[in-house]
Amino acid sequence: EFIVFSTIYNLEAEGHLVDYKLIADTLALSESSVREYVQKVISKGIPIQKEKLNNKKILLAISQDLKRIASLETIMQLRDL
Repeated sequence: EFIVFSTIYNLEAEGHLVDYKLIADTLALSESSVREYVQKVISKGIPIQKEKLNNKKILLAISQDLKRIASLETIMQLRDL
């Protein structure tokens, strides 16, 4: 779950429009597995935003509020505590 979260964070930072397919291709996972992991992360209260594009493709993004509060490095350090 954390790898999916950090992948979304990193791909966004690189300027990509992040969708399930891009994450699946990046991590060599199926799109359905990525969907499940994203849902689990969201259910834990992590703010991942979903935006439907052309009523079909879903774009994913990490909340700007979370990005302002903590960088990915900080989140990784907190996770290790």
